[in-house]
Amino acid sequence: MEAREYLERLKREVISHPALTHPFLERFREEGADGEGVRTFAIQYYRHVRVSRLYLAALISNCDRDEGLQLALASILFDEYGGLNPEETHPALYRRFLRALGIGEEEWEAPPTLPEIEAYIAVHNRLCRHPDVRLGLGAMGPASEWPVPPIYAKLCDGLRRAAGLDDAALEIFISHVTMDVEHARIMMEATAPYVADEEGQRRVREGTLRSLDARRVMLDGLYRAVYREPVPLAGESARAARG
Repeated sequence: MEAREYLERLKREVISHPALTHPFLERFREEGADGEGVRTFAIQYYRHVRVSRLYLAALISNCDRDEGLQLALASILFDEYGGLNPEETHPALYRRFLRALGIGEEEWEAPPTLPEIEAYIAVHNRLCRHPDVRLGLGAMGPASEWPVPPIYAKLCDGLRRAAGLDDAALEIFISHVTMDVEHARIMMEATAPYVADEEGQRRVREGTLRSLDARRVMLDGLYRAVYREPVPLAGESARAARG
């Protein structure tokens, strides 16, 4: 299968993955959460956001013979670092969001990280440092750039509903809804040469699905921590959504 055709097929698989319609995302978008739940989400999700750029950095160090891929990844990393403005890096934007919720550094550093988020971080560290760069490409390309805009749009809806935050406070989420469309284009162009044969397609897909499965586990942990109850089964979620 030709590379562009394969990537379109992979995109359909990614968009239909259960991680994108996880019960946490659907409930958070529709109901928000109580004050304790919003603070729990904000603090725990920061543990993910503050290290996510390091996966790209690891992947760059792993593709020493492909300068074109290095440039593509570096252009995205440049955006993640706020164009080298310390006040505009993505962790800095997220801390702006935390402060808008009245959460200070002592509080956002205090609780232990959820094991599901620790697992997500560990999976992505392994994928992006794997000797086969195609695994990391799957994780940081199809599994990250395509899903993030719809996921962050749902998080924005829930945070507006639950906390009444304005766009300035939610910039970390809003920026990803638009910015990652361009990032997806960059990543797909960079990934295309690596899915030119069946083995490449298999390895990129493997990295993609391992990343998405880890995201689903992370969202399981957030659901239990934010709503303080078990994650509903898929059928139960669908019935709840229909009312």
